[in-house]
Amino acid sequence: MKTRQLTLASLFTALVFLVTRFLQVPIPLGYFNVGNSIILLACILMPSPYGVAAGAIGSALADLTSFPIYTVPTLIIKALMPVVFYAMTWKLKESGEHKKSLKVHVAAASVSTLIPLFGYTFTGMILYGNFVTGLAQFPGLLVEYAANIVLFVLLRRVFLSAHLIDLNSTVD
Repeated sequence: MKTRQLTLASLFTALVFLVTRFLQVPIPLGYFNVGNSIILLACILMPSPYGVAAGAIGSALADLTSFPIYTVPTLIIKALMPVVFYAMTWKLKESGEHKKSLKVHVAAASVSTLIPLFGYTFTGMILYGNFVTGLAQFPGLLVEYAANIVLFVLLRRVFLSAHLIDLNSTVD
């Protein structure tokens, strides 16, 4: 099982990198991408250490090769995002909700992707020295936030329909 998880984590790290690095739309202070949807998909396919690593490393490598000033903040932000996703799906499961529920996944995705939304806004404020400059990227990040959640739900459905994932067998 460990070999399978490491292989899957490596593939998702590469996929997060490719999608984040090469499917970019410029916004003030950075770029819009759909890498978060891939990170969220990884979270429902792999246990937490692997999903966290795939999201953080894949995203940080994308920034290292395109927007290097954001590499360290990205490593932190994109590690925290899946941690929150896993924590929410676990908490909701403990409270009687089943982790394969679409409602649980949408709720966890909606909350966890707030971390990049506010994390990058805050990072922009620090890197560029003032509140207003940091807020310049917020509208683009808000669109990215919504697009990633929609794409995650669509990818989840495609993977389920194609029987590429079995949500009953995933481990938290």
